[in-house]
Amino acid sequence: MKQTFLILMLLFTLSAAHAEENRLYALAAIDGVFLCEESAVGGEMPEFYSEACTAAEGPYISPFRQHVWVTASFDIPAAMVESPVPLGFFISAKASSAVWISGQKIGSNGTPSHTRDVEVPGVMDAVFPLPAGILKAGKNAVVIEMSGHNSLIPLMAPVHMIAIAPYQSPTDNKLRGYLPSMVPFGILVLGALYFGAAAFRSGGGARLLVPLTALFAAAQLALEVSRGLYAYEYPFHDVRLLLILAFATCTGACLYLHVLFRFVKKRKLAFGVAALAAYLALVLPAGGFDTKSSLAILLPSLLAALISAYAMARQRKGAAAYTVVLFLFTGLILLAPSRFLDIYFYYCVAALLVFLFVQELRTHFAERALREQEKARADQLELALSESRERDCPSNVQVTSSGKVEILKASDIAYARGAGDYVELVLKDATTRLHSATLTELENRLPGIFLRVHRSYLVNTAFIVALERDASGAGTLTLVGGDSVPVSRRIMPSVRKALT
Repeated sequence: MKQTFLILMLLFTLSAAHAEENRLYALAAIDGVFLCEESAVGGEMPEFYSEACTAAEGPYISPFRQHVWVTASFDIPAAMVESPVPLGFFISAKASSAVWISGQKIGSNGTPSHTRDVEVPGVMDAVFPLPAGILKAGKNAVVIEMSGHNSLIPLMAPVHMIAIAPYQSPTDNKLRGYLPSMVPFGILVLGALYFGAAAFRSGGGARLLVPLTALFAAAQLALEVSRGLYAYEYPFHDVRLLLILAFATCTGACLYLHVLFRFVKKRKLAFGVAALAAYLALVLPAGGFDTKSSLAILLPSLLAALISAYAMARQRKGAAAYTVVLFLFTGLILLAPSRFLDIYFYYCVAALLVFLFVQELRTHFAERALREQEKARADQLELALSESRERDCPSNVQVTSSGKVEILKASDIAYARGAGDYVELVLKDATTRLHSATLTELENRLPGIFLRVHRSYLVNTAFIVALERDASGAGTLTLVGGDSVPVSRRIMPSVRKALT
């Protein structure tokens, strides 16, 4: 008999209810496990103890691209039989299936068959209600017919679980287990949107790597949670696993590239090629998709930690924090590899992304402060140039009021106060003129020595004596001659920088 099985232990978990609580019973014994291939027995339930079937070395089975019959005997505790709670037979497997207990058929999940054309794929997670009285205390026998002709890829664990427990929807049960993941999911999505928009505003490029890391991790989590949102047919499980591996790979790649672009100035291409070679040599050949997906995160995070450690040795700014966090993240994967692709994984990734978000914010604020300093220096230079031009070649302003036109030197105007469609000009000799224009129109005509300090005031910087700031954040300018002009809270920072 040709046997090219990838195998998984047949898990039976027994449950019973006691008044207000459910109590789990581990299976005391699983024995008499026999496996029969369709080619040996035809389409009918086989005689398991004939030469056509083989005793399994432990409860190991795989229906990958074949049709098999499996039987096993097991012990049921009396508490299970006496429980008033409705029970169900749960089966999570990459296969179509039909189940018999004590010779009575309890249901089908899809239609298992000896050919792919006839098989109707079942859902990945199925439950069959158990009729009252079908279980008895002591030995019970189960027969499972399975076929997995529509499977795309072989797995080390094509049968995830077989159990008897209080009846409930398998997807509801899984969704309850995934509910805690909504917290990291929210962090990942919000971070991807916020920092993605910020990266696009700043020109994209390497700034997109952190939001992309969050986006791919969120997509991976969404695929994980999908198993609790709807009962999908088992062929989709292969697609789901491939997508999870792809998103894990993209998450790790973006994380590695982010650290690479942050701390490596030369030979980035060589570092990238080396990481790709390590991925092809270590991740893809690994057995099992859980292992591949874990390594797809572990390898880039470890390489990134080594890069940041080297940068720390070179006393690069920020490298020490990256080194500590990345080595801690890598250590968490190594300490709990079996749990890493669970809710544990997404909390770890969310925590790592929060650190990266903080670093991005620090970088953003530092760059903004630098831009503001450069702008302030440019404004101060422009003001100095304007004052120099005014001394060498004074500007004139044409003032119109009640049909009368008057030419004034701009340097004679101490400040201007807006009054609707008119502007009151206060001159250095304390006299005033009324000008038929808006303050904005006048601002566009005046030289650069005038500052807009309030929505209603323009001030000639040559007349400023002092600037005082009050508790609200606004302030007051004291001018030559003793006049005071208000400074709005919004404009105060730019006024202070211009006068520094």
